[in-house]
Amino acid sequence: RAFAGATVHDIFNLLSVAILFPLEVISHYLYHLTNAMLPDSVGDGEKWEGPIKKIVSPFAGRVLKANKDVIKDIATGKVDSCDAYYPALCLDGIEDYKHCASKCDKDAGEEVGVDCGRVGLITCDKTTGCPAFFQNGANLHDDSISGGVCLVLSLFLLIVCLMGLVNVLQRGLAGMSTRIIYKATNVNGLIAMAIGTGITILVQSSSITTSVLTPFVGLGVIQLEQMLPLTLGANIGTTITGLLAAMVSDNVDALQVALCHLFFNLSGIVIWYPIPIMRRVPLRGARALGRATRRSRLLPPIYIIVVFFVIPLLLLGLSS
Repeated sequence: RAFAGATVHDIFNLLSVAILFPLEVISHYLYHLTNAMLPDSVGDGEKWEGPIKKIVSPFAGRVLKANKDVIKDIATGKVDSCDAYYPALCLDGIEDYKHCASKCDKDAGEEVGVDCGRVGLITCDKTTGCPAFFQNGANLHDDSISGGVCLVLSLFLLIVCLMGLVNVLQRGLAGMSTRIIYKATNVNGLIAMAIGTGITILVQSSSITTSVLTPFVGLGVIQLEQMLPLTLGANIGTTITGLLAAMVSDNVDALQVALCHLFFNLSGIVIWYPIPIMRRVPLRGARALGRATRRSRLLPPIYIIVVFFVIPLLLLGLSS
């Protein structure tokens, strides 16, 4: 049941892509629809941060803070590789934002190592300073190892937290509380979508919404039919983050991409949810995967490797 709950979101997205991607290639309906909605420019505004991000970011920033300028500069062709950012350099050997991560004003003739520092894949924050894994003089290999260590630690903490969550749910959702949660989630599909959308807007992550719901499905507290509209609402809610990000920019293209994301999800919902016979397609697909895990414990890791690594790499190779 848990694997079916975890994959119903994936099945819906894959089915939507299978239909809407060829349709977009042929008709460009998403492009024309969103293009008609665009203003001449996008107004400036304050960037909105969700409450979860406000709580977590200061702690995460003290451990590791990724330098987003690296991928941006490589994508736009400003630099050829990450080697252009190394070795990391802090003025006077002082590890803080001002001496390490402040940018040079090339128009004023400032030079790296004289007027400003240089950071690689790991940068410093204006508020919290340089994180624990930042090192003055680090090279690409050093930062790659630091990133790998943080990845392993984060996966370990994620697994521990999920195991703890399931254990707490098993102990807490007994008897009357199980029936209360069942009745609370046993609502009309449109209301369930609105709930999923609201929760995802609050936490700014559809992954959090679906990962919290999955143990409930595994424990039998929520049926798969109840989880589907909640995850569809989470799909809509996660597009709000992109819209908010586009609103703080003068780039109209950013707003169009965010609108395409929104209408792609809305189109998928219109195709797969309102008609019962269509709704059963992702539900049956998820249940089939869930039943297959009983026969082989190797299916979940194989599924993850194929769906999230092999297929994207193949499509990337074809597109290039």
